[in-house]
Amino acid sequence: MQYKVLKWLSYASCLIMLLVSFNGVVVTRTGSGLECGREFPLCHGKFVPGTTIGSLIEYTHRLTAGVAGLLALATLIAFLVWSRKRRDFQIYAGVMFLFVVVQAIMGALAVVFSQVPAIMALHFGFALIAFASALVLALSVRRAGSLERYEAPPAEHRISKRTRNLTVFSAAFTYAVVYTGALVSHTELAKAAVVLHIASALLLVLVLMVGHMAVRGYGHIPDIRKLGIIVVALIIALPLSGVVNLVSLGSEYYMFAPMLHTLITDFLFAFLCFMSIRTWELSRIPAGEAAASRRVKEAVRV
Repeated sequence: MQYKVLKWLSYASCLIMLLVSFNGVVVTRTGSGLECGREFPLCHGKFVPGTTIGSLIEYTHRLTAGVAGLLALATLIAFLVWSRKRRDFQIYAGVMFLFVVVQAIMGALAVVFSQVPAIMALHFGFALIAFASALVLALSVRRAGSLERYEAPPAEHRISKRTRNLTVFSAAFTYAVVYTGALVSHTELAKAAVVLHIASALLLVLVLMVGHMAVRGYGHIPDIRKLGIIVVALIIALPLSGVVNLVSLGSEYYMFAPMLHTLITDFLFAFLCFMSIRTWELSRIPAGEAAASRRVKEAVRV
């Protein structure tokens, strides 16, 4: 019963974080960030916003972020109480709650200081980490299947440190590219845009390498193989969604295109984070155990 409650709490947290990201896109696209004035959390001195569309959009974003914060707090408390054997779950829940609070603070600062580009980019970046933490938590709980202590993986599932390091670097580089993209979108600096395009091309190569290593080198590990396929699909879809975003400007789809782009970006970073954790866990298997396991299997075949 406790496991099911925690599992659905993690799912709900993941969903609400995604809604916060979507609402942020709507606020940015419609220019509604200052529709409630330079006040937070009130809207023109009132708890209930005015009747303008812009103020309703901004207030809905604030309300959703508030619900996300409360749900993240409830999730953290529940995992601290019911998941004492799984410290990793508690860490993921704690990171999620921390960055939900931090991104809310950055959102408030963005309102008070009139949409400063650096603050807006940090606001998006911290929201991205909050979503990634929520997805990592949900995937980890689902994969565990219970709240019992972590079980060591089989020796034949050992992953090389090179694969682990490349995966971790790809996740970190993804965050850097996404943050730069958010900063460029708020500043429209031509030189920064050129750097962003180069970095995006490098990111494409990095993630394709990670996916190739996961599928070809570790195809015998089901979750690593699946994660490799997922990140390759997402990194291919990401530039395509960017093109759709540009083409849709001025059309009736101008609101949905950036939502799609944000959806792909969020999931790409989140799955790379989860893949980094899994490769880190599997790289800790002693090399001697992996070699011994292979010898035993070869002997059995003979």
